[in-house]
Amino acid sequence: MKHQNKLSGIASAILIGTFFWSLAANAEVGSEPKNSARHDRIVGLWDVQVAIANCAGGPTLASFPALHKYETGGTGQVVPGSNPARLSAHMMVWTHLDGNDYLSRFKMFRFDASGSRVGWAILTSEVSINEEANEYHGTGISEIYDNDGNFLSASCPSFTGTRFTAEP
Repeated sequence: MKHQNKLSGIASAILIGTFFWSLAANAEVGSEPKNSARHDRIVGLWDVQVAIANCAGGPTLASFPALHKYETGGTGQVVPGSNPARLSAHMMVWTHLDGNDYLSRFKMFRFDASGSRVGWAILTSEVSINEEANEYHGTGISEIYDNDGNFLSASCPSFTGTRFTAEP
């Protein structure tokens, strides 16, 4: 009987601890928890048009299509519709900011015409999706580094996209 009461106390403590741990694990600072309906609305594949500009203003330097894939859990991939010999796959992390707004960061490696790696780029952007979650737009900054991590330059891309779906 003495052991049974002790085991019941231990079991109760474990259940109470598990309850409070699950509350803490699911808590998020801000108005919308990670499991809210809005958090994962960006998840999926997006057909995106990218325009690259000088951050000081001026005309568009380059424009190309891309695919942006946002995965559940805050990771993703980007496939630019540009010369694949010059850039590696773009790997992404993203987070929900609030409402329809998201922050993402991509990293890609850069190569010269001979195929030698010459550095990398990190692009940080904010995108907003519409209420129907089928269109988005955003802006960012792309920072270019050499192989030693020295900052070389920056450009400011903008994005417009539509959700790519199985329906034609």
